[in-house]
Amino acid sequence: MPRYHSSRANKPGHYSAYPRDRPSPKKIWKYTGAAGCLLFTVLFLISSPVPTAQKVNPFRPIAHEPPTQGNNTQTGEAKWHSHWRWLNPFSDSITDDRDSSVLPPPWERPPIYTFYDADAEKDEKIKAAEKKLLLIWRRAWWAQGFKPVILGKAEAMKNPLYERFQVRMKDLLGIDILRWLAWGLMGQGIFSNWLVLPMGSFDDQLLSFLRRGEYPGLTRYEDLETGLFSSDKASVEAALIEALDSPNLTKSKSFRDLVSPNTFAVDPKPSAIAFYESPTLAEQYKAVSTSLADTKATGLALLADLITSHLHLTFLNKFSGIAILTPHRSHSLLIHYPAITLANALTTCPSSPIPTSCPPNNPSCTPCSLSKPLPLSNPPAYTNTSSLFTIGTVPHPYTLASLLARTASLSIPHIRRNSARDPWLVSTTAKTLGPTLGGPDRIVSFKENVASEEVSFRSLWLVAEEEGGDKDGAVSKKDLEWYFGFSLPTYNITSLSDPKSKTSSITATLASPNLYHSSSSSSLDNKDSVGNKELDLQRTLLAHSKSVLNLNSESNGKSGRWKGRRRASSKDEDVSDERVRLAAEAWHLADMEAWRFVRAWGARGREERREWEGGDRRFVGREAWED
Repeated sequence: MPRYHSSRANKPGHYSAYPRDRPSPKKIWKYTGAAGCLLFTVLFLISSPVPTAQKVNPFRPIAHEPPTQGNNTQTGEAKWHSHWRWLNPFSDSITDDRDSSVLPPPWERPPIYTFYDADAEKDEKIKAAEKKLLLIWRRAWWAQGFKPVILGKAEAMKNPLYERFQVRMKDLLGIDILRWLAWGLMGQGIFSNWLVLPMGSFDDQLLSFLRRGEYPGLTRYEDLETGLFSSDKASVEAALIEALDSPNLTKSKSFRDLVSPNTFAVDPKPSAIAFYESPTLAEQYKAVSTSLADTKATGLALLADLITSHLHLTFLNKFSGIAILTPHRSHSLLIHYPAITLANALTTCPSSPIPTSCPPNNPSCTPCSLSKPLPLSNPPAYTNTSSLFTIGTVPHPYTLASLLARTASLSIPHIRRNSARDPWLVSTTAKTLGPTLGGPDRIVSFKENVASEEVSFRSLWLVAEEEGGDKDGAVSKKDLEWYFGFSLPTYNITSLSDPKSKTSSITATLASPNLYHSSSSSSLDNKDSVGNKELDLQRTLLAHSKSVLNLNSESNGKSGRWKGRRRASSKDEDVSDERVRLAAEAWHLADMEAWRFVRAWGARGREERREWEGGDRRFVGREAWED
C-alpha cells in the first residue's frame, strides 16, 4: 500500500532552506553566561539607590544628605521619627537612618484654660506672688498630660459677644463674665480656676476622661463650685448668650445665677482635684488664711508653698517606694549617681507652712515624715508594678563595655570574644522576661515600659553620658520639675565624671548606706559597694567614653552634642576608638537601640515643652513663665 505524503510534509523546512552550522555546547554556555551577567547588571543598576560610580569611587566628592521625612525631628542631641510602628525592635528598619529612633506618635494634649487679669492694678508683690501660683498651676497640669493656657482680657474682648456685654455690664460681675467670654472664644476644652490643681494618679478616672478631649455638654463638678468646667464650644456659647440676655445681669454676683439650673450637667465630686478656695483655706489651713487676711502678698507666698508641698506629698503617697536600677553595680555605680541624687530629692520632705497637713481632696493622706521617708531600693532588674516608681540610667554600649572591662583600651576582638551581647538590657529585663529571650524581644518590652501611656508615668529614664544643666539637650532640674509637676529641693544632677571634682566627697556619698536616708527604711543591697580607687577608675573611663562619643563639651566645645557616626580624625588613636565604638554598637544592637530610644524620648518631651513655652510666653508676660 502506497504511503500518503501531504504537500506540506514534502516542503523543505526553514533550516533546510537556509542551512547553517549549529553552535557548539561550549558557545551555548558562553552566550548564556553573558546574557545572565548583563541581566544581573541591569537589575543592579535599577535597584541601586545611588550611581554605581559613587559606590565604588573612594575619591568621590562629599554630597548633601537627602531631605528627611516630613515627621522627622532633630534637636541638638537626638533624632526621632514619630510612627505608629514604634514597637518594631529596631528603628532603622523603618527610618533607614541608624541614628534615628522611632517614637510613638505624640499624645494630643487637650487644653485647659484659666483666666488672669494681668492689667488689674495691684501691688507688685501681690502680682509676683500670683504669678508664682500661676506657674504652679501650669506645671502641675502639664505633668498630667494637659496643655495649660492662661487667658486674659484680650481673649474676652475678641469674642463677638463682648459688645453686648460692654453695653449692659457695669458692676463687679464683669470679671466673671470676662472669664466666660475668654473661654467662649477658645471653644471646647476645660476651664478652671488657677487654684484648682490635679492631685491624684495619672491614670485617675476623671483625669483620663479629660485627656481624651471630648466633652459632651457643659459640665461642672460637685463641691468645686466655679472651680472646674468642661464643655464643647456650642454649649459654652449657648450659656453665654443666655447669661447676657438675663434680666438679672446687673444684679447677680455669679455667672451660675444668670443661667437656668439645667444648663450645667453635674458630675460627682472628683477625688483627684484639689481646690484651694477661701472657705477651704479658712476651715483646713487657718495659718495661711490668717496670713492672707493680714498681708495678702505674704499669704499668697505661704499658699504657694502649701500647694507645692501637697503636690509633692501626692507623689509620695502614690508609691510604696522608689527603685533605682543599678545593673552591673560594682563596675558602673558612678553612672547611677544622678538617679540616686534625684531619688533623695524626691523622698525629701518638702517645706510647708503646715507640715502635717494633707491636700483638701485627700484628708486621710500619710504626711511626710523625716523619720520614715519613702523607702529606696537599688535592684539590678526592672519590676513592672504600679507600687514602685523606677529611675533607670541607660549607658551607651561603648561606655558599659569599657566599665565592665575596666580599661579604656578596648579592641574589636575583645568586644566580639569576651563580652556577652546586650548585657545591660538582659540584666534589666531578667526579672520580667527571664534569661532565655533574645535582644529583639527584650527591646520591645523595654520600649513599652518607657513610652506607653499606660505605664510610662511610673518611671523616668536617663542617659548616662548626658551632663546635667541648662545646656541644649541636657536634663536640667527645671525639666525634671515639669516632668513631676512640682518644684524639687535644691540639688545638683550633674554627673560626676568631671576629673576636677573631689573624689572624697563622691566616695562618701556613693559608698555609704546613709545615702539612702537610713538602712532601716530601705531595702538596699550594699554587697557591691566600691571604694575611692574604683570610683576614680570609673570616672576616668566615663570621661573617656564621653570623649569618644563626642559628648564631652570640653573636647568639642559644642554644648555636649553627640555627632552620631562622625568621621574619625587622622589620629591613629581616634580612628581606633571610633572603630571600637562602632563595633560595640553593632555587637550590642539591642542595648544601642535602648540608648537611642531613651535619649530621643526624653529629648522630644523637653523639646515639646520648650516650644510650647516659647509660643505662649508673650501672651501673659515673662514673669509668669520663669521658674
